[in-house]
Amino acid sequence: MASVKCEAALARSAATWPIAGVSLIHLTSRGAGLLVSVAFISGCGGVQAGGQTGEESSDGCVFVTSPLSPQEASPLGFAPEQVLALADGEHRAAFEWQQAPGVNYGPESGAGEVTVGVTATGAAQFARVQASKRGAQCDDHVLFPLRVTLSTAGGALDESFAARLRATNADEAALGEVLPAAQLHGAFAFSEETLGNGRFIRLEVNLRFGAAAFAGSVLGGIENGDAASGTTSFRPVPLACWGQSASLTPACAD
Repeated sequence: MASVKCEAALARSAATWPIAGVSLIHLTSRGAGLLVSVAFISGCGGVQAGGQTGEESSDGCVFVTSPLSPQEASPLGFAPEQVLALADGEHRAAFEWQQAPGVNYGPESGAGEVTVGVTATGAAQFARVQASKRGAQCDDHVLFPLRVTLSTAGGALDESFAARLRATNADEAALGEVLPAAQLHGAFAFSEETLGNGRFIRLEVNLRFGAAAFAGSVLGGIENGDAASGTTSFRPVPLACWGQSASLTPACAD
C-alpha cells in the first residue's frame, strides 16, 4: 500500500481565499494582520497508512494525501491534468500599482505589467479531509507542487518560489505564498518615510487561474514595534491587483 502523508493547512480568511474552504500551506513567516492571514502550523508526523490521526492544523483541518496519476480521475470527478492545464505556462496581465495616503514605494508606480510562469515540480496528490474541528471549513482537494516565477516590467518584483496549486473543481485553481522580504530579488522597497520605525517584513502573492481568467494580488507587510509596551503591530499594504476575481478584490480594497 502506498504511504500517505498528512497535509496540515494554515488558517486563512475565507473571504480572501480564491477557493472556498481550502486553506493555504505557507512555508515562511508567522504573524497576524494581513488581509489574507497566515500562521505557522507544526508538521503532521505520525500519520501512517492505516488511518492514524495526525496533528491538527491551526484551523482545525487534517488532511491525508495519496498520489494521483495525471489522467486519473480524482474522487472529486476531475483529473489532475485538467487542473494543471489551467495554470501551467506563462501568464501576463496589466495592472495599476495601488496608492494609499502616506504610503510611498518604488521603483515602479502607475501602470504596470506582471508576468507569471508556472511549472509543475512533482506528481499530483489528492488531499482528503481526515479530521476537522467543529466550525472548521475543510474541503477535499487536488494539489500540485510548483515552481512559480513572478516579475514586473520595471524590475520591482523578480521572484521565484515554490508553491502548491489547489483545486476543488476542474474550472479553477489557486495558490498563495508569503515571501520574506529579506529573500526578495526584485528592487521593490518602501520609502524611509513610509516605514518610519517599522520594517518591511514580507510580500504575499495570491494567484487564481481559470479556463479564461488569470487573476492575482500582491500585498506588502510592514511590522512596527513599541519598545515601551513590548508589543508589535502589523500593517498590510495592497500593492497590486489584476484580473476579475471577487475573492481577491478585498485584498486591494481601500
